Amino acid sequence: MAKDSFEKELEKLEKIAEELEKGDLGLEEALEKYEAGLAAYKKCQKILSALEKKVEILTKTAPGEAKAKPFAPGEEEEVEETEQSEGGSGLF
Repeated sequence: MAKDSFEKELEKLEKIAEELEKGDLGLEEALEKYEAGLAAYKKCQKILSALEKKVEILTKTAPGEAKAKPFAPGEEEEVEETEQSEGGSGLF
């Protein structure tokens, strides 16, 4: 459901951006489009923030055992570097 909503809002935002870039709108209509675009942008950001909170990284804690860890942006590089230095393939 969130993906459909995100895709819908993103499509709306792209359409508004195209209309504004053409430059053939009157000032009032351009302002209305801008406001609608800003609202769509905020909805996209809200959806992405909610989804980001749900993302988890599975980290290896012991052979055959995995532990769920909350996602932190930039952390995926640390996980990959640790796995490479331990000789892991990064998958299992």
